[in-house]
Amino acid sequence: MVVLGRLVKAVGLGGEVKLLESPDFWVEALGSHRLLLEGAGARRSVQVVAERPGGPGMRVLRLEGVAGREAAQALVGSELVLELETLDVAGPAFLRPFQWRGLRVHLADGSLLGLVEDVLDSPAHDVLIVRAGGREVLVPAVPDIVKEVDLESGLVRIEPPPGLLEL
Repeated sequence: MVVLGRLVKAVGLGGEVKLLESPDFWVEALGSHRLLLEGAGARRSVQVVAERPGGPGMRVLRLEGVAGREAAQALVGSELVLELETLDVAGPAFLRPFQWRGLRVHLADGSLLGLVEDVLDSPAHDVLIVRAGGREVLVPAVPDIVKEVDLESGLVRIEPPPGLLEL
């Protein structure tokens, strides 16, 4: 499961809702038939029948079966979640944090550095948080350092510059 965003407000009178996109969001995911709304202890399937930009990091969604402002307002606070088991839409064009998490990070000599625990979103590029033994190592996700990413095998091969792993 991946959280695509959180519904933050009702829009207009017709039942549209505004989605605050998560770092894992990609627009093609909205066409999936594997979307769920989770909130207030409940989970239900949902279909997006229309969407449009709603400002930076936001989308305005029309959801099947949601008619009127009151129905939309009742969904505020829910998370829009995508089941990843059998993805029925094109994957993201660029790696999203959910794709990085759990990958094994190997050095050029083949030795295991650790596992990607999370990803920091920075203006210039993503930064991988790698759990290496009992410490965290920050690895910029740039082509000069990240030489290979194999999602099927669950591994990343890096060639860090001298001193990076000691920071």
